[in-house]
Amino acid sequence: MMSNKVDFTKFLPLLESNEEFSITEKQYLKNTGREMPKGTYYLKHCSAFSREAKKHGYSIEVNERTIILKKAI
Repeated sequence: MMSNKVDFTKFLPLLESNEEFSITEKQYLKNTGREMPKGTYYLKHCSAFSREAKKHGYSIEVNERTIILKKAI
């Protein structure tokens, strides 16, 4: 049976460093075994990861992917 609680222990060295850092969706999945939450608002304000980040004095910014459409000639 899988626990509902997400394990952030692999991120603790980063969180305890007090340095800014970024993580990708792949890194999040690799280190937690879970998909990163999809909703930006939820990820920043309501997720377990945001609560863990706040405990260590961090806020979360999300830089979303950009899709560029170019006219095919």
